[in-house]
Amino acid sequence: MDIEVRHLRYFVAVAEEGSFTAAARRVPVTQQVLSTQIQQLETILGVRLLERSSRGASVTAAGASFLDGARSTLAELDRAASAARNSAQAIRGVLPVGLSVAAGGDLPTQILAAFQREEPAVEIRLRSVELTHPAGGLLDRSTDVAFVRPPIRAAGIRLATLAEEPRVFVLPAGHPLASRDCLQLSDTETLPWIAAAAATDGCDPTAWRDDWLLSPRPGGGQPVIGATARTIDEWREYVVAGRGVSLCPASAETFHARPGLSFVASSGVPATPLCVAWRADDTSPAVRRFVTVARETAGAAGPD
Repeated sequence: MDIEVRHLRYFVAVAEEGSFTAAARRVPVTQQVLSTQIQQLETILGVRLLERSSRGASVTAAGASFLDGARSTLAELDRAASAARNSAQAIRGVLPVGLSVAAGGDLPTQILAAFQREEPAVEIRLRSVELTHPAGGLLDRSTDVAFVRPPIRAAGIRLATLAEEPRVFVLPAGHPLASRDCLQLSDTETLPWIAAAAATDGCDPTAWRDDWLLSPRPGGGQPVIGATARTIDEWREYVVAGRGVSLCPASAETFHARPGLSFVASSGVPATPLCVAWRADDTSPAVRRFVTVARETAGAAGPD
C-alpha cells in the first residue's frame, strides 16, 4: 500500500489538533476512520507517529520528523492545484484591437504593454483605422476593442473615457497665423478647412467630421471646406498644400508631424477625449479584461 494524500492530511490534522476528536471534526471524518487511516500510515512507514492517551494524542520523535515533510508535501500539492485552476481560467486567444489614427499617443501604448504583461496568453493584433471609420473597426467586427475619439454615434457601442487633451490648430508652415502662440476659432473664420470624409463604417456619417470642424459654429455659421480627406496622409498633404486648416489632438504634433506643418495652441476650443470602445453585447473575457486594464492604466497615468 502506498501513502496517499488523505493519510498525510489526517496525520497533520491529529498532530496539530492533539486530539482525534478535534481532528475528526476538522477533516471531517469519523474518529474510527481517522484512527484506521493513521494506523495504515504507521504500518506503511514502519514507525509509530503518535502516542495515544486519555488526554489526546501527541507526536513521537519519528512523528515530529515526518510532520514537517507532510506539511511541505501538502502545501506543494495545494500550490500545484491552484496553479492548475488558474491556468484553466486564464484568458487565451486573439484580441483584435483597433487604433484610430486620431487616437494615437503614449497612453494607448502604455495600455497595450500593461495588458500584454498581465495577459500574456492573449495575442493582440493591432489594426490601424482611418478617418472614415470613427468606431475603430467595431461595427464591421474587424476589431473587438478600439481606441477612439468621440463622437461615436452608432447603436451598440460602449465607451469609457480614459483621458482628455487639448486640440490644436494645424496650418501650413509659413501661413501668417502659424507664428501665433495661440489661436481662437474666430481667427480662422475666413479660412477654408480640411474635413474628414463621411463615415463609412455604420456611424452617423457626419457627426465625427462635424465635431472636428466645430460645426455648426457659434451663431450658426458653417465652415468653408477646402478639401476632404479619407486618410491621415491625405489630411496632412492637403494642409501642407495650403488647401485649408484643421484641428487635431495636441499629441498629433509628435505622432503626425511632418515638414510643412505648423501646430498652434487653441483657446476656447473644447478638449478631445480619448476613449476605449467595445460592443455592448460582447461578453468576451478578453474584452472585459482589456477595458479594465485600460481604465486602471489610465488612472495610474493620470494627474494626482
